[in-house]
Amino acid sequence: MTIARLSLHVADDEYARLVNVLSEDEKERSLRRLPEVRRRAVVSRGRLRVLLGRLIGVSPEEVALTTGRYGKPYLSELHQSSIQFNVAHSMDEAVVAVSHQGAIGVDLEKRKTTHNQRWAHLMAPTIFSESEMTQHVEGRGRLSPEEILDCWVAKEAVLKAIGTGIGDKLRTCQLPADLPRFKMSVDAEASSCRLATVVFKDQDFFPGNKIGITLIDLGEGTHLAVARPGQICKLAVRSFDRILYDGLAEG
Repeated sequence: MTIARLSLHVADDEYARLVNVLSEDEKERSLRRLPEVRRRAVVSRGRLRVLLGRLIGVSPEEVALTTGRYGKPYLSELHQSSIQFNVAHSMDEAVVAVSHQGAIGVDLEKRKTTHNQRWAHLMAPTIFSESEMTQHVEGRGRLSPEEILDCWVAKEAVLKAIGTGIGDKLRTCQLPADLPRFKMSVDAEASSCRLATVVFKDQDFFPGNKIGITLIDLGEGTHLAVARPGQICKLAVRSFDRILYDGLAEG
């Protein structure tokens, strides 16, 4: 699995080029957004098209995308590609997780000044099931904002991997008590990462393969999690330009 890390800040000429690679529907949807949000959305979607086009050998404009029942984007079957991808963004940064090895999910949150202890206290009941509240919160008194952010991105990555949408489902999956965390640097060599198995409160909610989860520590107040079936994966974090040049690190 490869995670592309990219900035959503681009020069005006680059922004104009990215607008032109969007589909008509994507352009129309972008116009409904506020200007600042619109610019980030265009850069994220445009660079996703550039990246996928490079990987499957077509121009960005020719990348055909479709969506699942709950809105998760996929490459169209027209491309006959095994590539799976998922996108997340926070503030001025986005990440794109890409793999040939089955469904994946990624989530990103950059720490803000509003992520304080009061915020953590209010968020905990919306993220944790009753048993998790007992395990994580009541047993320890309280969780820090950083711990809440870790659990939040981990659960969202899991739900994005299985493609059910987030909605009110955060409390349906139970994280292991000790989430694995791997410290990684952008453009370093790929590493093997252990994935911890996620338990679903309703066993019928997600039949089949078990989903594994890990946190990726990039420092800089960035909380990042990736999820996929299995217990181990080979993972690399790459800059956008590096992937365009070298392709994916797989495993």
